[in-house]
Amino acid sequence: MVVIFTGSNEIDKILENEIKGSMVVSYADFIIEDDKFRNQTVILASSAIETDLREYLYLLRSKDIRVILLLKNEKEDETKIALENGIYDLIFGNFYPSQIKNILDNPKKFSDISKIYKKLFNIQIRKQSKTDLKM
Repeated sequence: MVVIFTGSNEIDKILENEIKGSMVVSYADFIIEDDKFRNQTVILASSAIETDLREYLYLLRSKDIRVILLLKNEKEDETKIALENGIYDLIFGNFYPSQIKNILDNPKKFSDISKIYKKLFNIQIRKQSKTDLKM
């Protein structure tokens, strides 16, 4: 099952019509409160969450809920929070339902978001010499 909560009735209905086996929920906490969503997938707009996003995403992930997160852009704090919670299925800006369907079928891996992660967390990678590799 795919649960949809974007905060926009229009977008929710379009996605529900495009994605087989999906359902729209009317408030975000319902996903956390009802155990039937454990091990399911949620399509969620970060802007629709009115409580602490870090805590909310943590609660979703602690129920093994896969999150496809809709964000305005990759420079937001919300992107860092998502990455901290192991959420790699990120869609930035405007999107087409086909993009979400593609992610549903092909979950993103760390390698897909590693450049964003490196930039947001200011990770410096030093070049390894051949002698470093022998250790």
